[in-house]
Amino acid sequence: MDFQAALEKNFKFKYRPDRRNLPIVTILRRSRRHGEVAGVIGLAEMMRDMEFQVGVEIGTYLGDSASIWCKTNPNLNLTCVDPYAPYTGRRSTSTQESIYQAACEALKPYRATIMRVASMEAVPTFADDSLDFVFIDGDHLFDPCMMDLICWVPKVRKGGMVLLHDYTVMQGPGVIKAVDAYTHCHSISPWYATMDYTPTVFWEQI
Repeated sequence: MDFQAALEKNFKFKYRPDRRNLPIVTILRRSRRHGEVAGVIGLAEMMRDMEFQVGVEIGTYLGDSASIWCKTNPNLNLTCVDPYAPYTGRRSTSTQESIYQAACEALKPYRATIMRVASMEAVPTFADDSLDFVFIDGDHLFDPCMMDLICWVPKVRKGGMVLLHDYTVMQGPGVIKAVDAYTHCHSISPWYATMDYTPTVFWEQI
């Protein structure tokens, strides 16, 4: 199934903006209650329908979204990239180690591998056009988010998907500004946003 068919099967469209460079807001076509991960579940089902087999997730934390990708699509081989290193928002090494161990445990049942390195260290290990999708949920500051877009989007094949989590001011302005700039400068249209508490934006790689 191609992108458009999978999109229309799993989502309906709440708003179609008339202005340039705004995402089309999507909601699940079927009535289900999954709280703030409803859009992620719909995206997982969409990627299953598209028969995705290889993906990368940037920023895995406890493995919640990674588990959804893998559980929904048992044929998926997922690489999770996360250094689990102390940073401004989470300074304790022991806390990060505990989070890493929890993620390993959560992903045990699936075809998932954790690369415990920074995003930019992992980029060279993947060839251009080699991925069915990339899900970016790493550093939410503008510069790192923009670098993730610049470096990881070329790794996705034509007909694959680019996804970014937390397109919301509640996580700071970095993701919104990076996505808005990237989609505008690369003339990406249309692109979409899930109607979640923490929205995920996505588009088809052309």
